Amino acid sequence: MIFFPTGTDRRLKHTPWVNYTLIAVNVVVFILTANDIALVHQYFEALNIAVQTGAVIPNRPDILYYYLLPGDGRVFQYFSYQFLHSGWMHLVMNMVFLYVFGNAVEDRLGKVGYILFYLAGGVVAGLGHGLMETNPVLGASGSVSAVTGAYLALFPLSNVTIVYWFIVFGSFEISSILLILFQVAQDVLFQVGNIGNTAYLAHLAGYVCGFTLGLFLLLSRIIPREPYDMLSLIEHRRRRAQFRKLSEKGYQPWEHNKPGDPSSKGRAPVVTEQEAETMQARAAISAALAEHQLPKAAGLYADLLKEHPEQVMGKQQQLDLANQLMSEGRYAESASAYQLFLVTYKNYADRQQVQLILGLIFARYLDQRQRAKELLTQAAPRLQGDELALAKQVLDEIG
Repeated sequence: MIFFPTGTDRRLKHTPWVNYTLIAVNVVVFILTANDIALVHQYFEALNIAVQTGAVIPNRPDILYYYLLPGDGRVFQYFSYQFLHSGWMHLVMNMVFLYVFGNAVEDRLGKVGYILFYLAGGVVAGLGHGLMETNPVLGASGSVSAVTGAYLALFPLSNVTIVYWFIVFGSFEISSILLILFQVAQDVLFQVGNIGNTAYLAHLAGYVCGFTLGLFLLLSRIIPREPYDMLSLIEHRRRRAQFRKLSEKGYQPWEHNKPGDPSSKGRAPVVTEQEAETMQARAAISAALAEHQLPKAAGLYADLLKEHPEQVMGKQQQLDLANQLMSEGRYAESASAYQLFLVTYKNYADRQQVQLILGLIFARYLDQRQRAKELLTQAAPRLQGDELALAKQVLDEIG
C-alpha cells in the first residue's frame, strides 16, 4: 500500500514563493549531483572491501565534503547537506512533505522569517545527529521535520489530505496532530530499534526544534496568535479543567446574585431562557469555527445577529466571520460584523485595514457614502501601497 499527503485545509493568504524556491533548488541540486552521489555509494562499498581485504583505499569523491560529517564537520556542511539527496525517492518524499507543510508555515512566518527558520532547523537537526552518530548524513529531512514541528505548533486542528493506492486509488482526511505524532512515534521506534539506514535523530531534533520555536514565536507574540494554535488549545483545556472544578463545587459562572438580595446569598438564580439560547448559539458558532466550517459558522452568526445585534465573538473569530460573510456577498451582515469588531477591539493592530474593507462595503454595496468617507479618511494615514491607492480611489468615487 502506498500513501502520501497532498495538501491541507489551511487557506493561504500569500503565495509561498520561498517554499517553492526551496523545492526547486533541491530538485536542481539533485539533478546536478546525482552522478557524483552515486560515486559516493560506490566509494563506501569499495572502502568496506578495502578494510576487510587490505586492498588499496579508493579516492574520496569531492562531493562527500558537502555531506555533514560528524566530528569533522565544517560550518558550511551544516547548510550544504540540506540540499543533497541520495536518490529520487529520498528527494520526492522530502519535497512532498515540504510542500504540504511548508506553504502554510511560510504564510505565517513571512518570507525572510521562513528561510531563516528552514536553514536553522536543518542546522539543529544536523547537530542532533552528530550527538550520537558518526555516519555522514545528507538530505532535507531534518529541515522538513523542523517545518513539520512548527506546523504542529501553529495549525494543530487542521486536516491533511492523504492519497493512497491499494488496488484502487482513493483519498481521506486525517487530523494533522495524528499524522505528525504518528511520524514522530515512528521515528522514535525506528531509532530505538536501529531499523533502516536513516538519520532518525536528525528527524527528531528537527521536530523538537520546529515545535519549540513555533511555541516561542506564539508566546513572544513575534507572530500573531490564532484561536486554533497549540497555545490556544492548551489554554482552552486549562480553562475547561478549571470550569469543571468550579462546577463540581456548585459554582455557576454565568449566573449571578442580585446585589443586596439577602435571599440569594450563597445561591444563584437560574439563567433565563433567552440567555441560554444565546449561550447555545455562541457555542455552536465556536464549534463550527473550531472544525474549520466557516460558511456554517457565518450563517449561525448572521442568525444570532438578527435576534441579538450586539453579540460579538472573540477577536480572531469575529474577524473570520466578518470576512466570510463578505466573501459570500452578504454585505449588510458583514458590515454589522466589522462594525462590532471596530467598536469592541479598538486596539487592534491592523485596524486601518478593517476600516478600509468596511469603507468599501459602505461605498460600493450599501450606498452609505458618508459613513464610507469617514472610515476611509480615518484609515488613509496608516495605509500604504495598493491599499492606500484603493482608499484614495474610492474617496474620489464618492466625492
